[in-house]
Amino acid sequence: MTLPTAPALPNPIDLWQSTLQWQPDTTTQAQFQRLYEAILAGNQRMNLTRITEPLDFWEKHLWDSLRGLFSPILQPVLAQRASQAITVADLGTGGGFPGLPGAIAFPEWQWLLMDSTRKKIQFVAEAIAELELGNVQTACDRAEQFVRRPGPKPNFHLVTLRAVGAADLCASYALPMLAPRGVAILYRGRWSAEEEASLQEPLSHWGAEILGVDAFKTPITGGDRHCIYLQKID
Repeated sequence: MTLPTAPALPNPIDLWQSTLQWQPDTTTQAQFQRLYEAILAGNQRMNLTRITEPLDFWEKHLWDSLRGLFSPILQPVLAQRASQAITVADLGTGGGFPGLPGAIAFPEWQWLLMDSTRKKIQFVAEAIAELELGNVQTACDRAEQFVRRPGPKPNFHLVTLRAVGAADLCASYALPMLAPRGVAILYRGRWSAEEEASLQEPLSHWGAEILGVDAFKTPITGGDRHCIYLQKID
């Protein structure tokens, strides 16, 4: 992959700290920059994202991807698994969000990035090689078919879905992929009582419950965001 000359991404340490109580070290920031350059290069071949300005990319792709993983709702679950190697499936990853920022920020976790569009998964695989991420694998597949494949059943600690579809559909994709007490994270914009009600059928079917709903705003433009946390019951 030939990477274009790209402007430098911002690294607003005060915003990282005030919103996530975390900040990237020098190595992590350099990988974020390389990811940004890879996205710009990939955009020349296919439509990965319209969000390409440095500050927009930081807020709407990097920060937004990581905010769901640093939520106070999720932290007790992660603390209970502190001695385990966390496994994560990112369904409908598209250009690699939230999976690639997550894999950079959490190199100790093992990630599977899945999308049914072959050219997008090929791009993600190229980006993984460019970034030298040894903790990420890819699959060109659909979640509903993946769970039916021969072999061991999916048993992920976390499943993420961002901009994939209706909430109940996302839940029906994610919940069969989870280990007992595993958590699905649905990344949403606005959130309604009707959407929450629509989750009841897949939650009942797959033996899960709503762990929490985290409402917040993006730190620069103030966009409404919600992350919905669904936990599979033992």
